[in-house]
Amino acid sequence: MPRGCAVMWRCLPAAAWLILAMPAPPVWAQPAVANFDALRASAEITENLANRDVSAAAAAASKLMASTSADRLKDVFQIVLGFGQSQYTDLVYARDYGKSEKDIIYKIDYDKAFMFVRFLYHVDNGAWRLIHIHLKTEDDQPFPKDWVHIYPK
Repeated sequence: MPRGCAVMWRCLPAAAWLILAMPAPPVWAQPAVANFDALRASAEITENLANRDVSAAAAAASKLMASTSADRLKDVFQIVLGFGQSQYTDLVYARDYGKSEKDIIYKIDYDKAFMFVRFLYHVDNGAWRLIHIHLKTEDDQPFPKDWVHIYPK
């Protein structure tokens, strides 16, 4: 056996040991979940709220939420019925936190108030889920004043 081959055969067990000793890939290195258009899903719910179609908004949101029923969301969305007709909707904030979280805020201009709808999406068990939906009214700020993560520093 030539000398180069003998050295290679002595290194082979060490290389095999290194491969076996490597840990499993970290969670952030897992394969990406299927593409999900959070803007489109959020826009659909927002348009339903702007049109004061509480049932359709609740049905669309409950499909994206794992543990919240449409009836419970209908109760929350009833607030829009007291604001009058909507004039327009506008996407005011969208942030993608990489492969596992998305934060989106729409503004709806009703006759009696501005309403901001915040959608927070997160990957849960390999699928995108709407984990939080927050309705907030504001009259004097371009965004709700307690949402400080939006305002520039």
